[in-house]
Order: sequence, then C-alpha cells, then structure tokens
Amino acid sequence: MVFSAQFVKKPNTSVFALLAPVCILLSPALAQSSDSESVDALRAEVEELRALVDALTRSQGIRVVADDQQRSANDDDSVISVPQGGTSSRDGNKPTNRRASANGILSARQQIGRFPDDAIVTAGEFDRSVRVPGTNGAFRLGGAVQINANYDTDSQGFQQIGTQPTIPLDGATDDGDEQFSIHSRHSRINFDFRAPTQYGQLRTFIEFDFFGDGDEFTNDYDLRLRHAAAELGPWKFGQFWSGFVDVFNIPETADPGGPMAQPVLRNPGIHYVRGKYDGSNWGIGIENPAADLGGNTDLIASESVPSVIAFAKLQRDWGYIRVAGMSVELKSDLDSVITGGAHLSGRFNSPLPGSDRNNFSFGAQAGEGFVHYFSSFVGELDGVVLDDGDVEATGIIGAFGA
Repeated sequence: MVFSAQFVKKPNTSVFALLAPVCILLSPALAQSSDSESVDALRAEVEELRALVDALTRSQGIRVVADDQQRSANDDDSVISVPQGGTSSRDGNKPTNRRASANGILSARQQIGRFPDDAIVTAGEFDRSVRVPGTNGAFRLGGAVQINANYDTDSQGFQQIGTQPTIPLDGATDDGDEQFSIHSRHSRINFDFRAPTQYGQLRTFIEFDFFGDGDEFTNDYDLRLRHAAAELGPWKFGQFWSGFVDVFNIPETADPGGPMAQPVLRNPGIHYVRGKYDGSNWGIGIENPAADLGGNTDLIASESVPSVIAFAKLQRDWGYIRVAGMSVELKSDLDSVITGGAHLSGRFNSPLPGSDRNNFSFGAQAGEGFVHYFSSFVGELDGVVLDDGDVEATGIIGAFGA
C-alpha cells in the first residue's frame, strides 16, 4: 500500500524524519505470509500504523489523500516534488522526483505567495486584462510608442507639435526657414483597473504622454498627465475627456490635434452619465472652468463657479447624433459674464456592403468664451478685460466634415 501526502503549510519538523520509522515498520509487515491469521494480524497492524500516520500528519499540518486522488492532483503542473531532506525545490535543494511514485516519495502543492492562486495568471473580465490574485478585480497595462517626423517649410522655431494658427502666411514678418525634426513625445503609457462592487463597476484609469517640460536639445522630456479618473456606476470623477467633447468622431489627420473646429479638451470634473459609453447615453456634470483672460491684468480675478456641461447621444445602426451644451463664467474684479455654447456632432455609416470602416463624421459649434477647448488655439484668450473692467468674451463659430 502506498501513502502520499499534500502540504497545506510548511512543517516545522522534517516530514521524512517523522515518516521514516513508519515506512521501516510497514515494509516487513507487508512481507508477511498470506495465510488468514497473518493477514488478520497484518490488517490490525496496518490499522494501528494508519492511525499513527494520521496523528503525525495532523500534528504537522499534512493532509493524507488516497493515491488515486494524488495521481489526479499530480496532473496539475503546479505540483512541486519534495526532495530528500524534507525541503521543497524552492529552498534551493535538488528535488528527487517531480511526481509521486510507488516508492512513497511525497508530492506537495505549495502555496507560492499570499493567496492560493498566486502561481496562476488568469484572464480578467475585460479585454486583455489580468485578474489581481485574491481579488475580483483586474488590470491592464497599455500604451504605444509613436515616432513623429516633421518637415516644416516655414518654421516657427523648435516646435514638435504643429497647429494651424502657427502657420505663417507668405510674406508675413514671421515667415521662417525650413526645419526638420523627429520626436517620440506622443508615446503613451496607461493603467486601467476595474472591479465589480455593490454600487456598480469601479474603474480607475491613468495615462501619461511625454509633452511635459524638458530640454528639446537633449530630448529629456518629462511625463505629462493626460487622464487620471475614477468611475463608480454612473458617476465619473477626475480628469478625462470633457463632456462637451465627442471623442468618437475625431477624424484621423496629420495634425495630432485634429481639425481646428474640433473641441478636444481633457478637463477635470464630476459627471453623472447614464447609458453606454460607446452607445446611446446622456449626462450632466461640472468641470474646471480654466478660462484665460487678457487685457487689464489688474482687474482679472479667478472664476468663482465651475463650468456646467450637459450632453445627449442617440445611437442607431446608421450611426449616431450627439448634442452638447456648456456654460462658463468669465470674471474680473468689476464684472462677471456667464456665457457658453453648443456643439452638434455625429457620424453616418456607409450603406454600401463590405464598407464597415467607411463613414462620414462631422461637427459644428458656436458660442463664446470656450476657446481653451480647442487644441489648435492653445494660448489664445477666452475673453478680455477692458480698461473699464467690463469682460468681453471671444466668439467662436466653426464646423468640419471628414
């Protein structure tokens, strides 16, 4: 008869030292004659030895299982053999055998880390994610390496991202010379974690690129925060795409900022959203106002109320339509103006068969005081403070199709 054991914790005393006298007693017992009296005596002795083994294994935290159960367990590659001397192969000694054998060599399924499943990498609930051992959450590491090469026929200096307003007209005083450059600042790194809770799905997302401060002559650019947001059920907190922005209809352009008439702001805020992110939905929220005023700087004060955002999207097989509105405060020490605008956007899918990736996207907006929502106008003013203290907002109207 063969006994095999499975560890549930590492014993303080060598299990082989404890079982050696049992094996010595068991071997001559099994060699007795097969007449009935000898067999009865042998059975009684075996039962005594079995009781002794059970007592020893219980005192050492070892669970004895049937040999056929052990063979079934041994089919799992995570079974680790116990080498001579009572230590596992992870202690640095050479194991005697990877599988349990008829000679009574013990095999043990050892706990590798804090949780029983630490040795196993399992897929998470969302695409390309990995489950965190011991929890019901999963995470995904992502990102991309992007190389940009630019040739500028009218250079405005060492720019590594081009925008349409910086292109000088022929004969202008800022008409420059040609310039060639290569950079990797558009490369990104992100971390996505999700877990179910009694209040809905919890998700945290953080992403960086390399458009932070640095020395472009030595190419030592710093990380820049793009997204840092948390989501719990219908609530969204932190910095992510503004609710005023339609990220699903931004066309692919040579300019990484998209069309001039496309708002693309990532803005800190708090939003309440119902519906699917990539389907029909609606939402309302407050966001960081971050308006930029110029003019009489002695009369400029910071905003006292957040921007208010609302949007609704209708998605169907033919595409979708989305409308969004916003309000923003422009304030000086003597004057305060509440202004804002509206944004209509959408996408129509191609009706032709076999053209699932073909579509027509569009966007149009009009209003005042939200120039900072457009990457093409970075540094431009949302309004000005006149000498008498009155605030005058900058008007915006634009559209694009792709």
